[in-house]
Amino acid sequence: MNAAPPLRPHLRAALLAAGALLATSTVHASPIPVASYSMLNGGTGSFNYRDFTYVPCNGACDVTNAPLSGGTGKLTDGVSPATSWNQQGANTAWVGWYTQYQQLNPTVTFFFAGPSTIDSVTVWVDNTIGSGGVYLPSSVSIGGVNHAIAPDNANPAPRGYTFTGLGLSGSSVDVQFFHSTAPWIMVGEVSFDGVSGDGSVPLPGTLALVGAALLGAAAARRRAA
Repeated sequence: MNAAPPLRPHLRAALLAAGALLATSTVHASPIPVASYSMLNGGTGSFNYRDFTYVPCNGACDVTNAPLSGGTGKLTDGVSPATSWNQQGANTAWVGWYTQYQQLNPTVTFFFAGPSTIDSVTVWVDNTIGSGGVYLPSSVSIGGVNHAIAPDNANPAPRGYTFTGLGLSGSSVDVQFFHSTAPWIMVGEVSFDGVSGDGSVPLPGTLALVGAALLGAAAARRRAA
């Protein structure tokens, strides 16, 4: 049996081109932009913990418990507050929910530009260990799956919690914050990582080119065998 000859030049060129296209269309996890989020607005106390930077406001961005939708504000502005609510003054970077305003376990629905795959979510929360009634959430539910947060009675600093391996897909996701025994939850930022709806993916034409080139190469080798 004769050895199969080298690939013909046009088949070799097709395979190289297909490989190059696939290499440039590889999907990589990256930050997923939030197009908008919906929720019931935060509250107020010594300072203003409402989402007063929310746009479009529609007259509700500085009203306690008012429904917000179709825009974005403090939770996705890229700012994770380095100082606690009580160090910031009247207009804080935190959104705070208070149980006495019937704001128990608030849910925020985040919307993306298109169907996305969410690998991880990071939430930035405050913990002043009872000062003003602010503690860490007891847990965070992401897409209906609950993730516990251990209480911390020693460190009063803000911090982020990243929940990984989520494997969620869709154009939106619900993130719910559960109160501990404290009346306030303070959230400064929520971010997502994965593959966004406009991320690069292998194109059908690319896959077809690869398939045609491989079939052609196999046929040529069979004929020569």
